[in-house]
Amino acid sequence: MSDAIVTAPVKPAKRGFRTFGRAGWAVALVFAFLFAYHLWGGIANLIAVVSTFSSFGVAVPGNIWALVIAYAVVPIVIYAAALVIGRQLSNFGRIVVFVVGFAVVSVISLDILVIASAA
Repeated sequence: MSDAIVTAPVKPAKRGFRTFGRAGWAVALVFAFLFAYHLWGGIANLIAVVSTFSSFGVAVPGNIWALVIAYAVVPIVIYAAALVIGRQLSNFGRIVVFVVGFAVVSVISLDILVIASAA
C-alpha cells in the first residue's frame, strides 16, 4: 500500500459582497456620497422643473419628463453597476471602476442638461 494521501484541489477564495471587507465598503461609501451629489441635482431639477411649469399653468411635455427623470435615475443605475462590477476586484480596481462610473455620470448629466436647454 502506498502512504500517499490524495486531497481535493483547493479552490481559491470566492470574492463577492461577503468578502468586500471594511476597506471595500469604505470605498463604496465614499463614492456613494459623490454619486449622491448628482442624484441630489437630479431630484432638485425634477422638483424645480415641475414647479416652474405648474406656476405658469403649463403641462410638462413628455420629452422634458424623460430628461428630468433620466437625470435623477442615471446616478443610481451607474452606481449600482459600479458596485456589482467592482465586487470581485481589489480595492484599487474598485476605486478605478467607481471613478470611471462617476465620470460617466458626470458626462451623461451634462449631456442631459445641454439637451434640455436646447429643447
